[in-house]
Amino acid sequence: MANKNKDKDSELEISQKELQDLIETLDPKRNIQDLAASAAEVIASAGFSTHWDDILPMLDDEHIQERLRLAAHIIFRAKLVLEEMEKDSSLHNIVYNTMLMMDALEVANIKGYIPPTSEVNFKKMKAETSTMNMAVKKEKIIDTIRQLAKENPDKGITWLRKRASTLLSSAEKKGYSYRQIQRDTKGMRIRKD
Repeated sequence: MANKNKDKDSELEISQKELQDLIETLDPKRNIQDLAASAAEVIASAGFSTHWDDILPMLDDEHIQERLRLAAHIIFRAKLVLEEMEKDSSLHNIVYNTMLMMDALEVANIKGYIPPTSEVNFKKMKAETSTMNMAVKKEKIIDTIRQLAKENPDKGITWLRKRASTLLSSAEKKGYSYRQIQRDTKGMRIRKD
């Protein structure tokens, strides 16, 4: 009888490596980082830069291959998701379940279970482009302010916003006035690390 219990216990035991693999599988942060790294490899293998400032223009560049634009989108979305997860660790569960849902959706699309998107949905997607442009713009503002905060640790948020407005505004780039930057960064906390 004791041998039977021992056999059952050994069957239930899981090696440290198996446990680590399982934990890594359940870690959405690691999964997202891996996805972004894979997308960066696709871009790098095509001879393009994988620096953030070089990725952003690729998002809507019709002159590059679709697979490179998609890789740029994966990197862009991954960065936004990871930043949100960093701000609020309780999002891990939501992100993980969203990833599982998207996997199921991909299988459903491949097998044809989901009906093709209608014209109405396509119009919604087109409207999303302006939202993406706003997200890119906001990301650029925030990155600029964070960089300025590192270089000028003694300066306050008002100075940082005004300086960012000066740096980002030009004849080609509109929409970076102090008032607009103030609105886009309302409630923003500056990390000076």
